[in-house]
Amino acid sequence: MQALVPPRGLIVDLITPLKHDRSIDGQGLGHLLDRLSPLAHAVFLASPDTGEGKNLSLAQRLELLEKALVVVRGRIPILFWITQEDEEKTTETLLGLKKTLERRRYEGQVFWVDTPLYYHSNYYHSNRGLPALYRKLSSMVNKPFILHNAPEFIRSLAKPMKRSNIRTAILKELVSFKAIAGLIFLGSLDRSHNYQKACRSRARFRIYDGDETHFMDHPSMSGVVSSGANLAPEAWQKITESSLRITADQDNYPEYLQQVWDLGQYLRDLKGIYQRMPVTIIKEVLADKGIIETPTCIFPTKDVKESKQRAKELMDRFGDRA
Repeated sequence: MQALVPPRGLIVDLITPLKHDRSIDGQGLGHLLDRLSPLAHAVFLASPDTGEGKNLSLAQRLELLEKALVVVRGRIPILFWITQEDEEKTTETLLGLKKTLERRRYEGQVFWVDTPLYYHSNYYHSNRGLPALYRKLSSMVNKPFILHNAPEFIRSLAKPMKRSNIRTAILKELVSFKAIAGLIFLGSLDRSHNYQKACRSRARFRIYDGDETHFMDHPSMSGVVSSGANLAPEAWQKITESSLRITADQDNYPEYLQQVWDLGQYLRDLKGIYQRMPVTIIKEVLADKGIIETPTCIFPTKDVKESKQRAKELMDRFGDRA
């Protein structure tokens, strides 16, 4: 297992650009990644919601990774969601993605993101078997894992379960595994604090905010997973680096604070527009701006013409024109 240091900062939760036939829009993916790579600290591909990962076939995921590797070329770390509806299919996906890396002889940083309770959700054993699960999975690959705790996502499943969160005691045990490098967190502030305590034994273990608003209100010291950065990457870069004190560009302090406040308000207003249907609205805007070929989504969509126009006008006022 390679001892990779997980990225810290802005993780862009990338939309998956699709052609009309739902194959991966390689040219659009290239435009997106070229636009984001200088500003992001990592990209998250095939995420369950923004990346439409829960609806992507194995063939689509493999195609997405293959085309992303050609563009990224090791410039920034890649996080890739491996989760499927059961352990067998998740393992098959992981091994297929591993073969893609090997065939490409890819040497850049890659982290496998897994939402274990999505498929490991037996009513009595959803948490209890997780250490054994990751001992098994980590023996198959030489890239580290990042856990994904998403209680609302888990509660949306049509099956009975005892827990929708990874238990704090189980997380504390998992943190001792070198193969597990971080956690994308969605949930309550209290649980966030408990998770932080559970991970203290690993100095470089990352806990990323999976909620943009939560990050702006209570920024973690690891970074944020942002879907809005598909639209406003420079603003999100500045807000993230300011919150994490990655840069020291504060010579004119009052002016600097005003700029940060203005950017924060812009990003909140923008989220207020796209949060109703994030994937659809973000894709519509990016297609209108010529960054991706089509706004095609895997799932049925509604008319978002008004929201798209409002988002474009707001972005134009803040200089996000390309």
